[in-house]
Amino acid sequence: MSNKIIIYATLTFLLVSFVFLSAVEMKQADPNTKNIWMLYFIDPKSASLDFMIDNHSAQTDFHFEILADKTRVGEGDISIPNGATKTVPITISDSANKKIVIDVTAGNAKKEIYKNF
Repeated sequence: MSNKIIIYATLTFLLVSFVFLSAVEMKQADPNTKNIWMLYFIDPKSASLDFMIDNHSAQTDFHFEILADKTRVGEGDISIPNGATKTVPITISDSANKKIVIDVTAGNAKKEIYKNF
């Protein structure tokens, strides 16, 4: 009789633990519960420099600079509300044999992406 109680109690605790852990994991997998923003190229393998900013932070104002071999060739400001993603189209005249770096700042946070041509 006591063996059955131990087995049932263990199974009940395991089931409750699995349900709790799955709920916690689903909450942590949602980017809207974190204060983050992401920066990435639309097509990293092509010659296109268009990039996206995926905002899941309280910050809404972003500033970007485009550098070609450490020389600034463009800059701009963009406003992105929380939970939104925006595409930033970039065109520069001469990118042959250069390293193109895109620096994006929002408040105190700074991120960069680059391509070598």
